[in-house]
Amino acid sequence: MTIRKTARWQRSIDDRILEHLRDDSVSTAKQMAIRDNIHATEAQVQDRCRVLADADLVAFLTEDQDFIELTTEGEQYLEGEVDVELYPYPRHPKAME
Repeated sequence: MTIRKTARWQRSIDDRILEHLRDDSVSTAKQMAIRDNIHATEAQVQDRCRVLADADLVAFLTEDQDFIELTTEGEQYLEGEVDVELYPYPRHPKAME
């Protein structure tokens, strides 16, 4: 059993987003929002993806931030290999616009 080292800023939706990206490799906020296990709107998923991108756990593949992929750090987090609490605190999505 993998024990993930989460950070205080993380929310339960973050793990579901990261797990989805591990399974599908590339996705959009819209695609993730319609998944049964995400339970969030497209805007909420997009906001969390911006936070996760600022923490280097996901990356946007386009300038308009439509397509999202899991990074190596995100994969290592899911495997319990990195402690995200040690990462710099991500900026709020509104501060990144």
